[in-house]
Amino acid sequence: MAGSVGRLVGFLATLLIVDALVSAYAVLEGSYPAFVPLGSPAAYLNIYIHVPTAMVSYVLYTGAFVSAILYLLRRRQVYDRYVVGFLIVATLYAAYTLVSGSFWAAESWGKAWNWDPRETGVLLLFLVYLVYFALRASITDPDRAPVVSSVYAVAAYAMVPISYAAPRIAESSLHPTQALLQDFMQDPAVRAIFYSKILLVLAIGLLSVQAYVRAAGAGVEYARRLRLAGIAAGLIIVATAVYMATGYLGGTVTRVYGVFPSGNGVVLTVRLSGGFVNITYTGPIDKYLVDGKVALQGHVVRLGGLSATVASALSVLRPGCVIVDTLLYGLLVSGLAYIVARRLVSGGAGNSGGWQG
Repeated sequence: MAGSVGRLVGFLATLLIVDALVSAYAVLEGSYPAFVPLGSPAAYLNIYIHVPTAMVSYVLYTGAFVSAILYLLRRRQVYDRYVVGFLIVATLYAAYTLVSGSFWAAESWGKAWNWDPRETGVLLLFLVYLVYFALRASITDPDRAPVVSSVYAVAAYAMVPISYAAPRIAESSLHPTQALLQDFMQDPAVRAIFYSKILLVLAIGLLSVQAYVRAAGAGVEYARRLRLAGIAAGLIIVATAVYMATGYLGGTVTRVYGVFPSGNGVVLTVRLSGGFVNITYTGPIDKYLVDGKVALQGHVVRLGGLSATVASALSVLRPGCVIVDTLLYGLLVSGLAYIVARRLVSGGAGNSGGWQG
């Protein structure tokens, strides 16, 4: 038993660190579309973290659904514990999806909340499963709580396909179209990062559930190991967010609203304290050229060597939504590790309403 728990905790701890490093690389070095309809193209770096987390939450909710059916059919307490474990992790992922999506929406759509079909679907999904925890906590009978909760978990699962299919059913959606995403995924480097993130987030979610169920009460040493890994992974991700934020220090930070060719370089329409102005950028532009066009429209940039209406240096910055969503993901990772580590110590003892399973 001790050996299997040690391997489980060790593997989960290792994956937390690997996921943190891949996440940091994704937002620092990952590719993003050159041109997008609204907002900063660099905001699409959120695809590497936001989308895998959202996708895996559906998988985990499905795990809870299957576990609930198995419990109702066989009445084995281990299946009830799996329902709880799956729903804790899935709901944490769904909460991150909602909040991170709101920051991305504020950048790309102009408002944090737009009642887009998928936004609304995920919100309803999240609220429906929050009711599960409230319902379970309200039932004091330890024999009745798992039954009623499992029945509710089975019924609540109807929201998963509705949430997933909402943008496809609705006549319009602000979310990126399948055509845009497929075009984006043509780049092998993009696919490598994106699919690696899906596998990592999925593995961490499943192992967290397994540790929550199978290693409950395993001991302080295992909990300490996992807690330290969660802290380390969180710090790597948070440090990455802080590093991106330092780009806003020094120089003149603004957004590019228009790009026009010029004999001396390129003219950028930006917004400064006095309003919209045209700035002639005379520095190198080769790395910003895509199919012969200067790919700076919508970007947040830092202008250097600014004199009157001429700038000699330019750096593309990560928009605020990428920085904040990266920071939130670091908190999610650390929080998940803490919850599972606490379970490794307590084993769920003392919880009412059948939480112990």
